[in-house]
Amino acid sequence: MFRCARCDAEFRDGVQCSLCQGHYDFPCAGITEGGYRKLGDRKSTWKCSSCKATGVASSSTAASSAPAAKSPTPANMESIALELKRLSIQMSSLQSLATNIQAIQTDIAELKTIKASVEFVQCSVEALSNRCTEISQEVQSLLKTREELQQLQQRFSKMEVSLNEFEQRSRINNIEIKGVPSTPSENLFEVVGRIGDVIGCTIPKEHINYIARIPTRNEKGNKSIIVSVHSRYLKEDFVAAAKKRTIVAANLGLHGESRIFVNDHLTLQNKLLLNKTKNLAKERGFAFVWVRGCKIFTRKNPTAHAIRVISESDLKKIN
Repeated sequence: MFRCARCDAEFRDGVQCSLCQGHYDFPCAGITEGGYRKLGDRKSTWKCSSCKATGVASSSTAASSAPAAKSPTPANMESIALELKRLSIQMSSLQSLATNIQAIQTDIAELKTIKASVEFVQCSVEALSNRCTEISQEVQSLLKTREELQQLQQRFSKMEVSLNEFEQRSRINNIEIKGVPSTPSENLFEVVGRIGDVIGCTIPKEHINYIARIPTRNEKGNKSIIVSVHSRYLKEDFVAAAKKRTIVAANLGLHGESRIFVNDHLTLQNKLLLNKTKNLAKERGFAFVWVRGCKIFTRKNPTAHAIRVISESDLKKIN
C-alpha cells in the first residue's frame, strides 16, 4: 500500500519517480496503467512532472550551446495529454464547486430572510400571547365582578322581599276602600259606618285607629280610603263580608252608580304582583285568584290545591 505524493491518497498500484523516489497513482502521474506497462525497461528512468521541470531548468544553459533539442517522444506527449486532461477535469470540478458555492450563498440569503420572518412572527406571537394573558386576566376579573354583582342582586332581592313583608305586616290591620265619591263635607267615619250597615258588619268608631284618604296613581279618580282598626280579625270579617255584596255609591246615599271595592291594604309591590297573577291565571285557565290576610292565592279549580304567590318567581307555579 502506497500514499500518493501529490493527492496523498492511498493506492496499491502506481509509478515511482526515478529521481525523487516519490510514489504516484496513475491519474496524478499523468499516465495510464497501460501506457506505463508499455515503457518496459524505461520504467526505471520515469520521472514525475516536478522532477522533469527541475531537469529542464537545470539544463537550459547547456541547451543553448548544444545541438537542437530532440523532438518530444511519444511517451512524453502522452504524459502531457494526460496531465492536460487531468487539469481539465480539475477545472470542471472547480467550476462545479463555484456553482455550488453560489447556490449555497443564495440559500444562505434565503435562510437569512426566512430567519428574519420567523423572528418577526415570533415577536408577533409573543405580543399576541401577552395580550391574550391580559384579556384572560380581565375576563377573570369581570367574572369575579359578575359573581359579586349576582351576590349583591340576590342580597338586594332578599332585602327587597323582607322590606315588602315588613311593610305589608305594618298594614295587616288596614282596609282599603276604593271608588267612594268624595264630597266637600264628608265624614269618613260615617262612610265606613254606612258600608258596615250595607254588608252587615259594622266597625265601632272606637275600634278605628285612624282613617284617611290617600292619593292614588290615577289622580283623576277618587282617592282611596284607608281604615286602620285594632283587631286583625275584625278587619278580615269586614273585608270578607264586603266581598259577598256588590256595593255602589247609591247604597251609601251618594250620587252615582260607581262600584265600591273593599280590600286588604296591599303594598304597591303586592298590588303589581296581584295584577300579574290575575293576568297569568286568566291566560292559563285558573278559575280563582284571591287575597286573604294580605296574602295572594290562586287555584285552578275548586278541587285543586291553592298556590300562594309571594314573589314573581312563584308565578312559574301557575301552569
